[in-house]
Amino acid sequence: MSKQLRLGIFIFLGLVAMAVSIIAAGGFSLKKTYNVYAKFDNISGVTKKAKVKIAGVDIGILRGISLEDSQAKLKLSIDKNVKLYRNGVARIVSMGVIGTKYIEISPGDSSVEELKDGDYIFTEQSSSLEAMLKNISTRVDKAMHNEQYGDMMENLADAIYSLKDVMENLASENENVSKIIKNLNKFFGDVAAISSENRKDLRAIVLSIRDLSEKLDALIERISNGNGMVSTLINDEQMSKDLKETVKGLKDTIGKANKLQLSWNYTGRYDMKDKKFRSDVGISIMPSHNKFYYVGVSNVADHSTATDSEKDNINKLDALLGFRSEKSEIYGGVIRGKAGVGFGYSLFEPIWAEFRRFKVHLNVYDFVREKHGPVIDAGMRIGITQWLYAGVALEDISYKTAVTPYIKLEIDDKDLAALLGIISIAAIASK
Repeated sequence: MSKQLRLGIFIFLGLVAMAVSIIAAGGFSLKKTYNVYAKFDNISGVTKKAKVKIAGVDIGILRGISLEDSQAKLKLSIDKNVKLYRNGVARIVSMGVIGTKYIEISPGDSSVEELKDGDYIFTEQSSSLEAMLKNISTRVDKAMHNEQYGDMMENLADAIYSLKDVMENLASENENVSKIIKNLNKFFGDVAAISSENRKDLRAIVLSIRDLSEKLDALIERISNGNGMVSTLINDEQMSKDLKETVKGLKDTIGKANKLQLSWNYTGRYDMKDKKFRSDVGISIMPSHNKFYYVGVSNVADHSTATDSEKDNINKLDALLGFRSEKSEIYGGVIRGKAGVGFGYSLFEPIWAEFRRFKVHLNVYDFVREKHGPVIDAGMRIGITQWLYAGVALEDISYKTAVTPYIKLEIDDKDLAALLGIISIAAIASK
């Protein structure tokens, strides 16, 4: 076995492992889906690609967020096997007090018509803690306009604003909690003096505050007794140090991932000799201007419909590692399923630029082919737009010389960079 072939096999195995890791960690799925839309007045805290769930089970993902008629319009991609109905309801739910937000769906009653692709689903705005506090404050302000209970209303207002401060500074504001309790005790003593016309509204306020107070007492007690994650982070110096180092590592990893230049590549080729149209697809990853990776498949076709003469040449792996200077690049690895090397040159723009007006390339592969020697392909392409190129190639010059015009699409994808950053973060977290 030649050194070139061993080198090609080694690079190929490494790139295959990288591709498998990317696909596995990215959660790519071939499931069929359909889209429904939901409108909310406020989606604060909801991120793109948030989960869509029914009874806690993942049934889809948030694919897009836009603004329409002063409302947030969400595009929900739903598993084709999950049925939603016209009276179904979508709401935004948080996992715990400070957890990640997702979209929870009540599918509705099967007695009504099913939702189709592109339909809108009813929404229900979930009540947040901030909204509840705002509602309490509004009721208090209304009651404070009654001069008959001026002193009592001032005490109540102090209690409400103190309570809001405690919620924002729970770990360090225990003195404010005591102040709230004292003000609430005074408030409950003054309730007996309220006239019947305001008694109903103020009773609702008291019940809301009492419920929040009980939850605060339970949470503060858990922290004081050393139970739970918050107490551990506060008291365990080693864990605090490890957490700081982890956060620093995450920042470095995210910064590197954001610098990656990635793109989807599609090439459509027409072999004028065989009168066949062939397609190539792949992903380019450029961590810097001087280095790049490429993983893809050449001659994509359905193996079951291919003729016997075509089966040996379809669905061939491309896996390359390349290095670049200002105007030229050299690369090696697997080209159409065979060990090979290649060379490219950009006449005007830098070889790593997003748009190159004129570029030539040469590929040499399958060095162990008998009789006719290695396969040699050469060609050139012209940039039409930043993402569309047209060119012509001479394939297998040493044997049959097939003239092949082609078009090539190169579409940048920032989500791929984010995906690689997430993979790196997961690797750090697992250590």
